[in-house]
Amino acid sequence: MVRKALLFIPDISGFTEFVSHTDINHSRHIISELLELLIDANTMQLELAEVEGDALFWYKFIDTTDLFQIEKQIEHMYLAFHTHLKRYEYQRICSCGACSSAYNLKLKFVVHFGDIEFIDVKDTTKPYGKNVIIVHRLLKNEIPLSEYALYSDAIIEALKDKALITLTSQYDFGALSYSYKGLEDLKLKLPKIKLIPDDVPKFKVFDSTYKINAPVLDLYEVISNFDYRLLWTKGIDRLEYEKNKVNRSGLKHQCLINNKKIDQTTIKKEVDEGQLVYGESTKEIPFTNRTNVYYILEALDGNRSKLHIEVYVDFKPFGFILKPFIKKNFKKIISANINELNLLIDSGFVLESKQ
Repeated sequence: MVRKALLFIPDISGFTEFVSHTDINHSRHIISELLELLIDANTMQLELAEVEGDALFWYKFIDTTDLFQIEKQIEHMYLAFHTHLKRYEYQRICSCGACSSAYNLKLKFVVHFGDIEFIDVKDTTKPYGKNVIIVHRLLKNEIPLSEYALYSDAIIEALKDKALITLTSQYDFGALSYSYKGLEDLKLKLPKIKLIPDDVPKFKVFDSTYKINAPVLDLYEVISNFDYRLLWTKGIDRLEYEKNKVNRSGLKHQCLINNKKIDQTTIKKEVDEGQLVYGESTKEIPFTNRTNVYYILEALDGNRSKLHIEVYVDFKPFGFILKPFIKKNFKKIISANINELNLLIDSGFVLESKQ
């Protein structure tokens, strides 16, 4: 059955270079988050036909195009996308290529209108026909911008927007005309992102430095990536966290220790140039109001790192009496974890991204 439909593709620009030249695990999670964000920002009740790597292919059965609704949809997705990247740049804790360059990702949109039909492939039904081909061909065009909304010639007449620029490109089936508008001005509508405060509890109860036989970025990944946490941390029965997200400031996870659930939040603080920092905060250690643990890393050479661990505590009134015991307990736990960390590294352990 042939029906008229709006065809709508948001496409993440810079995806290929981002994935090719950065940490594959973190880049995968970042792109996944962004695609999920765009799906959640679907205000037009578009039907998702397919996730296409760095793009989403949507359609909606309509008889005529509604320019105002289309432009509001584009604006909503664009602002959600860049607000997330802006917040991520403030909150990230990792300095790998993916995390430190995510802010370079861009977003463009291709919008087309025309007849489509459907094809069944096993248990999947997908849009099919000439107009499906056209909307995908238009992803490759001669627009000299990295962020824009492209409208095909099928809806140009409905636009009547003097701010649009019209071009014609040659494709394997002939010439296509389209118009476009830059989206850079929409960034003026981005909300202000508040920085996460670096409030550190008053009392330092642990401060020690270790030399670890691992490159600093690899060591940082082992410490900050929850996928590896149970390989070197003693006493945790289970760890619950969002597996499809890269760990960053403000992200929460939960440890199960002796059948008790401990809620923790990822944090960071200012460190010297050349240092990396990862931290966790919890309010659930007995006799304390809050406990922050910081792992501060620095490269010694290409294959060795200096790991400095600090623990700060705000005590409850009775906690001051138990301060010596609490300090002794942290020393015991951290020493055991460092021993496990060294055993893991000396065993020939290799990060998943390097396997």
